[in-house]
Amino acid sequence: MLSLPLMLSAITALTSAVFAVIVFRRWLDKRRPHLLAWAIGLALYFLGSLSQVVLTLTWSPIFFGLWYWSGALMVAAWLGQGTVYLLLRRGNIARNIQMALILVGLMTLPWTLFLTPFNDSAWQPGTDMTQIYRDEVDANGNVIREGIMSGSARGSVRFFSPIMNVWGTLALVGGAIYSAYLFRRKQIMRNRVVGNWLIAAGGLLPALGGALIRLGVPELKYLGEMFGVILIFWGFWLATHAADADDSPQARPHPAAAGD
Repeated sequence: MLSLPLMLSAITALTSAVFAVIVFRRWLDKRRPHLLAWAIGLALYFLGSLSQVVLTLTWSPIFFGLWYWSGALMVAAWLGQGTVYLLLRRGNIARNIQMALILVGLMTLPWTLFLTPFNDSAWQPGTDMTQIYRDEVDANGNVIREGIMSGSARGSVRFFSPIMNVWGTLALVGGAIYSAYLFRRKQIMRNRVVGNWLIAAGGLLPALGGALIRLGVPELKYLGEMFGVILIFWGFWLATHAADADDSPQARPHPAAAGD
């Protein structure tokens, strides 16, 4: 069944897959930790959007768990971790943060996949994944949570979710804005100024999509995911590949530059 969520999720999956391969190949060439962190984040972005495609067509508790784990916990944090490595190049702060991300990921993955009960009967072909849980009112007027995933079923994942998403979004978006400001102030590398602004905008869109779900406009989640990865891809490409003819040959990029 062809639907708008299915088409948008498929485009997101394809874009993030291509993007992840490009960044990973760049890491193989340069061996810089921020590139590996971004490659992991983009691979998780692909995993989440691919899971949405699968779950639109058929029910799979494994793909549902992977979809929730990657999207609710890991993607923003790992993309933000790449920016942390760029901004904090001295000392072990960035490495310690990454170890914390790995620990949280290892703790929450088995919980989400194997210890969280799902209501299989709530799934229907073409299910909108933004409706994984919803408020219902029973005959006595009591508000209960129904759907594929109840509020109580989220357990410890719910505790880590806002921490990981807020931290990752702030790191990615804040770092990109800071880099754009530095290049703008020095009046060099305009391609990196524009690229970092695009990365900042792309980092905000999925977060805004999640907020709109709570405001009753869930369909924009898919648009936020798709345009988010497209803008980040565009910004990364500008920051790393586009030549800026107006820059002097002596101009050197600041360490906070995306894709340095």
